[in-house]
Amino acid sequence: MSQNLLLIEDDLILGESLVQRFELEGLKVIWLRRLAEAQLQIDVPWGAIVCDVRLPDGLATDWYAQLPTPIRLLPWFFLTGYGSVNDAVGALQAGAREYLTKPFDTEKLVSAVMDAVSAHLPPSSTVLGISPAMRRVEELVHKLARQKTSVLLSGESGVGKEVVAQMIHKLDARSKKGAFVAVNCAAVPESMMEAEFFGYEKGAFTGSQRAHKGFVERADGGTLFLDEVGDLPASMQAKLLRVLQERCFFRLGSERTTHSDFRIIAATNRDLYADMLAGKFREDLFYRLAVIRIEISPLRDRPEDIRWLTELILQQITAEQGTPIAMSEVFLRDVMARSWRGNVRELRAYLEHAVVMSDGGVLDQPLVSSGQPPAVDSLLTSTTPATLAPLHAVVEDAERGHIRKALNQCAGSVGKTADVLGISRKTLWEKMKRLEISA
Repeated sequence: MSQNLLLIEDDLILGESLVQRFELEGLKVIWLRRLAEAQLQIDVPWGAIVCDVRLPDGLATDWYAQLPTPIRLLPWFFLTGYGSVNDAVGALQAGAREYLTKPFDTEKLVSAVMDAVSAHLPPSSTVLGISPAMRRVEELVHKLARQKTSVLLSGESGVGKEVVAQMIHKLDARSKKGAFVAVNCAAVPESMMEAEFFGYEKGAFTGSQRAHKGFVERADGGTLFLDEVGDLPASMQAKLLRVLQERCFFRLGSERTTHSDFRIIAATNRDLYADMLAGKFREDLFYRLAVIRIEISPLRDRPEDIRWLTELILQQITAEQGTPIAMSEVFLRDVMARSWRGNVRELRAYLEHAVVMSDGGVLDQPLVSSGQPPAVDSLLTSTTPATLAPLHAVVEDAERGHIRKALNQCAGSVGKTADVLGISRKTLWEKMKRLEISA
């Protein structure tokens, strides 16, 4: 996305101050003072738009509501006086990023705008995520790639254990000589496990019409990735341990020893240590596999990655389909508020579903899927004309309920809740104080 910023503000002193401040951040700022002027330049690919609500030639929020959807999907920030808060809230419901009440904290506005612009710039060299937890994992992966150490990856289904394993393999200079061989241990029938792991010679058993290389042999010079390693039967655990110790094995039907030099990376969504203590997994094999243990946190515990992954996945879908995909703040806030029990795998499936169901590649409203209902509560309740509440009371009630729900989901952590809601910690504290919400 462009690093051009459109500023629409009729106050000469405030406008000049904001132009200077944003230019210090490296943005190219176009400053306009009237809606009529903005209408002529609104089609420029802006990185973000900062706009006063009340301008000499009309309400910016009314103008915003009539703009084409792709333009409304840009990051909009409204500046408003106390008397026009309701207008700004309406714009927020329609998809604007945020509104600030005058007088506002300039640094807060600058930080929010820069976050919005940088979120749409081409992704950095980060592969696994931008959260502190995933940055630590990525740092460790770079260290491990220089060693031939066995690694045990643990975490819930769908968190990206195979992605981490593939990254270790790709960064290992020695692995260029061999392949990345992924095995789902839970999917291999126990009766065929030895043949699939170690291979067989022609005629070794009924139906073996030709010689076959097993997983271990195909991984020679590369990486053997054992997914769901906790599902290996006891007999196979013993055979695998010997291969790891001696780096050699026999194909079925062969008397000749076959050697294979490979790195092993195992993964599990179970507590393999507890299984070992309970006698369900061999202790000697556990310590062979778990020289280095990496725990990958579930997606709900690293909300910073949800926005990053959403942007990344939509870029991938765009590249595959060749059609640009726009996403509204309403849609993104719903994505950020969901629990994602299936982690990254569920997020990807949801986004692919949303793209298929979208109108012209525009993700405007949350979807009702078979797995989860929309997470963002409606900000307007359906009441009869006789019992209509004042707009500010409706907005406050909706905001209070949504913040409480987010706090509950984040176990009372204000920092995590602010990230989930897409606002700063300071803003959240102010809202909690105003709405009488305790953490």
